[in-house]
Amino acid sequence: VGRHRANGVDYLEARLPLSGEATGIDWDRLHVDVDLLVPGQVAVLARDGDALALRIRSAAGELPKSAVNGTVYGVRWEKGRRIWSRHSFKVTADAAGDATVEGRQLPRRWVDAASEALTTPLYLGGGARPILPWDHFAAGRLQVLLGGDGAASAAGPEGRRARTDLVRLMDTTSGILSIQEALQHDRGLRLRRQDDARTVAIADLAGPALVDHPFAAMQAELPDANAATPEPLAAAAPADFWYARFATLPLFLRLLGEADRWVTPLVQLLQQNPEDRRLTGRYETELGVVRGELAKILGPAAVGQVAVVGSDPYVREGTDVTLIFQLRNADFYNAELDRYLRQHTDHFEALGRGVERSTRDYQGVTITSTRADHGRVRQERAQVGDLGLLSNSPRAIERVVDAIAGRAPRLSDSPDFRYMRARDPGDHQFYAFLSDRLIAAVIGPQQKIQQARRERALAELLVPGYAALLYGWLNGHAPEDPKALLASGLLGKDELRHASGEPITFDPPPLRDGRIPKDRTTFSAWGTPPALTPLIDLPPVTQVSEAEAAAYRDFASGYQMYWRRFIDPVAISLDITAAEERGPKEEDVDVDVRVLPLIDATDYRDLERVVGKQRVAVKALDRGLQAVWAVGAESSVRRDLDGILRAATGESDVGVGWVGDWVMVGVEDRVALAELFSYLDDRVQRPDPARGDDDLFTDTELWRRVGASPIYVAAAIKNPTMLVATLGGIRKLVNEVAPGAVEWGEHSKHRDLPIVRVGIRRDAPLLARPDMADAVALYYVQTSAAIVVGLDPEVLKVVVDRIAAGDGQIPGPGAEDGAQLIVDASSRPGDAMWTVASWILQGEAMVTQATAERRAEILLRGAHGAEGPGLLTELGYAYFGGTPLSARGSAGFVIDPQGAADPALGTAIHRKYPELPIRSSPVERLMERLVGFRVEVSFDPEPAAAGPDARSLHSHLRLRLSGGG
Repeated sequence: VGRHRANGVDYLEARLPLSGEATGIDWDRLHVDVDLLVPGQVAVLARDGDALALRIRSAAGELPKSAVNGTVYGVRWEKGRRIWSRHSFKVTADAAGDATVEGRQLPRRWVDAASEALTTPLYLGGGARPILPWDHFAAGRLQVLLGGDGAASAAGPEGRRARTDLVRLMDTTSGILSIQEALQHDRGLRLRRQDDARTVAIADLAGPALVDHPFAAMQAELPDANAATPEPLAAAAPADFWYARFATLPLFLRLLGEADRWVTPLVQLLQQNPEDRRLTGRYETELGVVRGELAKILGPAAVGQVAVVGSDPYVREGTDVTLIFQLRNADFYNAELDRYLRQHTDHFEALGRGVERSTRDYQGVTITSTRADHGRVRQERAQVGDLGLLSNSPRAIERVVDAIAGRAPRLSDSPDFRYMRARDPGDHQFYAFLSDRLIAAVIGPQQKIQQARRERALAELLVPGYAALLYGWLNGHAPEDPKALLASGLLGKDELRHASGEPITFDPPPLRDGRIPKDRTTFSAWGTPPALTPLIDLPPVTQVSEAEAAAYRDFASGYQMYWRRFIDPVAISLDITAAEERGPKEEDVDVDVRVLPLIDATDYRDLERVVGKQRVAVKALDRGLQAVWAVGAESSVRRDLDGILRAATGESDVGVGWVGDWVMVGVEDRVALAELFSYLDDRVQRPDPARGDDDLFTDTELWRRVGASPIYVAAAIKNPTMLVATLGGIRKLVNEVAPGAVEWGEHSKHRDLPIVRVGIRRDAPLLARPDMADAVALYYVQTSAAIVVGLDPEVLKVVVDRIAAGDGQIPGPGAEDGAQLIVDASSRPGDAMWTVASWILQGEAMVTQATAERRAEILLRGAHGAEGPGLLTELGYAYFGGTPLSARGSAGFVIDPQGAADPALGTAIHRKYPELPIRSSPVERLMERLVGFRVEVSFDPEPAAAGPDARSLHSHLRLRLSGGG
């Protein structure tokens, strides 16, 4: 219906009429497979009444003259789920049709369609196709540069404006993606905000009011106020830094190795934005060390305990990290660090990148600094007595030196630290502490406003790379140099400077000859996209704008209202012990966490009202999953349920007063569990062919599998007579509500105990299918100690056998300091629960797969012609600050008209289903290592000085690890 050529660019629009089921399809407007299109020719879709408008822009040669053939994709409902469908089209040129749309309108119409395609979510079964910050930038930049009506973008994402953006930048709960989405929308539209006049003194801003606990008085009331185990390295840690101490250097390196192998990769996959930011390697390079050699050479003879400290929690973006070594052989330690540093500096010097070395005297301590490649290496070193200091921050190492000398408050002298050490004495392999002062600093105006400014600076650092990727998408090749990008208009000269005035250096990587590009192309005083300058090393905030002040006051007010309970000290310990009774190289990792709540402890008392103050104990499971709650006699839940049941039945002796001191929910490790899950899951498995068009309430096969599921509930019996009365009252109520619809009778016996079946009659009214009456029913059995309810009578028999065996397998009263909630799980590779757990984890990874695919597509379409296995890794690190990872932990994406794909997983349009768990994936590595866990939670009383009924949250996690590692 139209053609046009302007400024060497061709445009074409075709009309694709819709009819029948096609009118109800949600079309993918961004992915159109047009025959013979090459890079630099971009096709998008727009809805145009009862038709689709296909609009193509070509900066890479003329478009077809006679016919356009291809495929469009959409999502439709089928069998209760949204599935992809593909539709072929063929458009024949019609001279009369070419006049339908005025040619000069085509550029604007293409821009409007492209902008809408980039920023309109396509809703799939598991959610919407992600809209990333680059999409908002590109949509806005197209509107500004090439023209468009701008209607879709005028208000910004969700109508957010500058004032609101500042609040979100300070909000501890806002996601990085959503913040950058808002910022990049404005940058795409060239709405550069100059900093407002900074007329408000930072000293005039007050943070959230914090309640100081009377820690000294609390410590004095402990059974042994001086029970604390010595923690010597805490005397070198500033009081407002986080603190993590390792008993030995090998333990420190081993935990980092475990994190690299399965913890960090899994977290990367399950986060909002699955990516590899090379955190461990990045900080290793900044510190100028070689971790593998540290483990081999610097052993216990040279170094004792090791502590790591830092001033803020922004490890992902860039933070200060200072290592404190307890030296046993200082000469050997220093010689080895010199050797590791030379490996890094020699590498950068060989690449022609500058290395700067200097020394300075700080309060009588010599600090040696080494800088290379715009902060890639940023080592600070010093020695104070028998302590070796190694940092990536000049200001942080000075703060540590001040703490050692006593010129600044030390963590070891902090009342909260002293109290928590005395409250839970003991020598642990690992100990970490988050102090009141640290959390006050993190939420205080200095750090919050500085971090908000740094996040805005990051948005500005991303703009040149975003513009280069947009250039590649539109032209079919990356810009040769910054001049080409500036000449295109996609990047303005003013965008090579921060709003606060600092220059931005941008050097787009040459993507030709199969060369791997540099992984750092953009940098300024604020840092680089993957590694921002630590907050502590930025100039201190002294004055703020009215907008910043108002945004911080909003944050402080909201924090005071909703998040106040999280500001209190947190102590964490970890120990690794051999578990040879399970097998060779089997280990238990025990993690203990205590959080001291506020004096009023309101939220904790609410939960305590559910469980009372009762404690519970139960032996660990060999196989299966169970959760056990203690139920105190004073629990308010008892009173509430008693009232409901008595009102419903009209019987005064009906209620839950029969319940003893525990309630349990469990799942046996049986094949039926996997059969049920595989029937329902379609995230990582092909949809089960047995599933028909039935809905949830008429799918007999579904209910048959539910009826066989190995789930059970059990409760201790305190008053058998009342239990009998309650069951009778419930049965009477059911018969009154649905007379003749429910069968209630003995099914079988086990250990001379009747197993009772409660199920729907086959001839019950309103039952759509009689077979469903046979598919699922409830069963219960009453022992002298407990009642057990489940869906499979065979499962009830197993639970009854455990109860009869005793030996700690049935819950019982716990010790005074015991748990109130226990969750225990154990399974082995190949067992049903292990299999389902791997499916669930892989399914969660697939939820974020779409984000990784979109990021990879942006990179690959913006860098046409670049080859080499390291391309995506380096390009993602340079332009986005991280490399997108597929749900199997791979950066090996390929591009096709449907988008970017991991070859093993396919695209969202054509998904592949490899055998699970996926070989060498983070999920497989985790499942090979983890064979069980146990969580114990309690609310423990604190000394009277803490306030009326003050309690702390105490959690203990035990990870059961298989051999290896």
